[in-house]
Amino acid sequence: MENLNANTQQNVSASSMPQIPRMLPLKQVMHYTGLSSTTIYDMLDKRSNRYDPTFPIQVKLSKGRVAWVESEVAQWIEDKIAARFH
Repeated sequence: MENLNANTQQNVSASSMPQIPRMLPLKQVMHYTGLSSTTIYDMLDKRSNRYDPTFPIQVKLSKGRVAWVESEVAQWIEDKIAARFH
């Protein structure tokens, strides 16, 4: 019974914790999208002819380190897939 209570407390604690967004480094964004790093940064550059305002903006994690929110990259991909039919 004591072990059951400990498991129940762990499950309640885990379910009440905030969901932490998963962050993707550039290499994973490149892998998931099939885009090169140059293309990704061009899509973020308003002065580029490849600029895409719908592409997720990276998050600066520290000096010289950025990452993208996984759910935003996934949504962008889903939107591109859905746009095929419009």
